[in-house]
Amino acid sequence: MKKVKLSIVVPVYNVEKYIDECLKSLVNQTVNDYEIIVVNDGSTDNSLSICENYKDDKKIKIFTKENGGLSSARNYGIDKAKGEYIAFVDSDDWVVPNYVETIIMKLEEQYDVISFNVININDGWKDGTIRYIYNDFDKMSKSDIIKESLNPSFAWARVYKSDIIKKYKFPKENYWYEDMATVPIILSYANKIGHIDEALYYYRQRKGSITSSNMNPKSLGFITALENSLSKINQKYRECFLYAMYRSIVTFIYFKPEYSFEYLELYHKYKEEFDNNCYIQSDIKEGKIENLATKELIPKKIHYFWFGHGKKGELFQKCYQSWKEYAPDFEIIEWNESNCDVNECDYVKEAYENKKWAFVADYFRIKILKEHGGIYVDTDVEFKKHIHCLLLNKVFFAFETNNVNAAIFGCVPNANIINEVYNSYLNDKFINEDGDFKTFITIPIRLSKILKKNTEIKLDGHEQLLKDDIKIYSADVLTVDMYNNRNIAEHHYEATWWDAKYGIQSYKYNVLQYYFGNVADFDDYHGIMYHLKCIFRKIIPLSIRKGLKKILGRG
Repeated sequence: MKKVKLSIVVPVYNVEKYIDECLKSLVNQTVNDYEIIVVNDGSTDNSLSICENYKDDKKIKIFTKENGGLSSARNYGIDKAKGEYIAFVDSDDWVVPNYVETIIMKLEEQYDVISFNVININDGWKDGTIRYIYNDFDKMSKSDIIKESLNPSFAWARVYKSDIIKKYKFPKENYWYEDMATVPIILSYANKIGHIDEALYYYRQRKGSITSSNMNPKSLGFITALENSLSKINQKYRECFLYAMYRSIVTFIYFKPEYSFEYLELYHKYKEEFDNNCYIQSDIKEGKIENLATKELIPKKIHYFWFGHGKKGELFQKCYQSWKEYAPDFEIIEWNESNCDVNECDYVKEAYENKKWAFVADYFRIKILKEHGGIYVDTDVEFKKHIHCLLLNKVFFAFETNNVNAAIFGCVPNANIINEVYNSYLNDKFINEDGDFKTFITIPIRLSKILKKNTEIKLDGHEQLLKDDIKIYSADVLTVDMYNNRNIAEHHYEATWWDAKYGIQSYKYNVLQYYFGNVADFDDYHGIMYHLKCIFRKIIPLSIRKGLKKILGRG
C-alpha cells in the first residue's frame, strides 16, 4: 500500500452526538495526502453506523474491535497506520479545514514531533469560553520542553513521527490520563521538536468527561501515568520531568480534591528527589509554587452534635442524606452525652444544666475539632456539592454577614486558631454573675473576635486567605445558596438556639441583605435573576406570560 504523509487516528466510543462533526471536518481538508483511521472501540450506540456513512471516501478506513479503552484504540490505530507521521483526533473534537495542509508544510522541516495551538470549547457545562493551549517548542530548549511536557500533555495536540510513536505506544492498562504516561517519554527521546503557532484543533470539554467527573477511581490513573513516565523517560531529563511531575501534583490536588490524599502520598513517595530538585526548590523560594513539604489536609471526618435526647426531624434527615451523598468517603460521627463529658468545664456544665443544647455544642465542636480535626456541621446544613475542596486548607470558615458562620467549619488537628478559641471557653462561664445566660455571645461573635485579634481578617464578607493557611469563604459558598453556582453547603437556619427572633422570620434574611448590599457583584445578581426567571417560566403558563408582555409593552 502506498505510504501517505499523515495518518489520523480517531478512536470512537459512544459519541453519536459528535462523531459526524468530527469526521466531516477531517474529510473536508484542503489537501489529500493523508488517511483517516477510525477505530470503533465496541460502541453500543449509533456511532458505527454514522462512521459508515463515510466509508465511500477512500481516505477513511474503519475498524471495529472489542472495547478496550482509549489507549487500546489508539494503539490499534497506530498499528494500522501507513503514514510517515501519526496524529490523533478525539471523536468529540474537530479540526480546521487546513489542519492537514498546515501540518504537512511544517513536517517538511523534518521534525520528530510538532505541536500546535488549540481552541478550547466548554460544551454546555460552562459559558462557552475559548482559550489557546500554547507551548512554543521552537523557542524552547529540550530541558524546558520536558519541564513543560505535562502542561498540558494532550496526545491530540501534537503530531508524531511514525517510528517514534510506534516504539513508545500508549500503556496497555486502561486508565485515565494515559497521555501523561506517553507524551513526556516521546518528547524526551525526540531529536527535533517544533511548534505551529496557529489554532488547528477544537477541543470540546463536556459535562461527564474526565475533567468534569467527581469521585471516579479512574482519576487515580494520574498517579500511574506519572510513575510510568518517570520510569521510562530518557533519564538524562529525569530532573526536568520531576519538576513537571511536582507541578502536576500541586495542580491535581486542587483540580481533583476528592483524591488529594492520594496525590499528596505520591509527593511523599518521591519527597527526597523533590526536595533536592533545584528547579522545584527555586520556584518554591520565589513563591511561584506551593511547598508540599508543609501541606496538611483536613481529615475526612464530619462531626455533628445531638444533645438532649430529642427526636431528629425531617430537616435533619434531609441534611444527613446530603452528607452521605456529597461526602461518601467521609466518616460521619455523632457526639452526644454518651461520648462527651458535659461536666468538664464551667461553661459547658452550666449550658447543659439549663438545656441550652446549641451552646453545649458550641464548646464541643471546638474541642472535637481541636483533638480530631475534620469538618463540623450543624444539623440543619445541607450539602449541595462534593465537599472535598474544603479539605485543602488547614482551617476554613465562611462568612454570614460581617461575622463568620459557625454552622460549618473545619481544621486539621491542633490548628492554632482553634486552640485559641478552645482556651477562651476554658476561662469563661455560661451564666453571668446576675444569673442571666450569655446567649448574646454566640459562637460566630466569639470566632470573629478571635480571628480579628489573631489574623489580618477583614470582616467584610469577602473571600480571604489568611496566615496559617486559614481560608474564609464568602456566604454564597457555605452559608446561603445565591443561585450563582458557587454554593457547596446551605445553612437552613432552623435556629433552635434563639431565645427571641427579634421580629424576623429567619436570620437568612440578614445574610441575604448583607450579601447583596455589600459583597455581591454583577455576576451574582445575574445568577439569581436567571434563577427567578426559570421559576417564573415554570409556574406561569405561556399564555399568561405573553399577556403580561403585551401589557408591559414588550409584546
